[in-house]
Amino acid sequence: MNRKVVKVNKHVVEIPEQNLWDMPSRDSGFSIFKRRIGELMQLNGNDDTAIDDDDLISFYRMGESETFVLSALGCTGY
Repeated sequence: MNRKVVKVNKHVVEIPEQNLWDMPSRDSGFSIFKRRIGELMQLNGNDDTAIDDDDLISFYRMGESETFVLSALGCTGY
C-alpha cells in the first residue's frame, strides 16, 4: 500500500492512500450500491445471483440510478 508522508506540527505522519475500488470495507460505496440492487431484485421476485461485479461497476462509475440499472439488466417491474 502506498503511503503519503506529511509533516504536522514538526511531526511526520504517514497517511495510507486508499483506492476506492480496492477497499476491503463492506461499506464502500460500490458495496452499498450492489447490495441495494440485490435487495430490490429480491423484493420484485428477480434472481439476484445473476449480478456480476463487472456488470455493475460501469453503472456505478457512471452514477446511474437503481431504477435505470434494474431496467438495463432486464428486471421486471421497472
